[in-house]
Amino acid sequence: MNRSSACSKCGGSMGAGFIVDEGHGTRTVAKWVAGAPERSIWTGLKLRGRERLDVVTYRCSRCGFLESYAAQR
Repeated sequence: MNRSSACSKCGGSMGAGFIVDEGHGTRTVAKWVAGAPERSIWTGLKLRGRERLDVVTYRCSRCGFLESYAAQR
């Protein structure tokens, strides 16, 4: 994803990274899911048939501000 490399808060440089989603012995990249959350008795949340995108997060090296995007593949 192409974006400005300057922090919108302080003007420092932004570096790309990701937020880890951990659960039950697994580690994955956090995902954005379309729509409002719906509870599921079996899995915690219903996700079937919903659009899911990896979340890319940028961090400012000066102030630590985080900026996240659900990037199209």
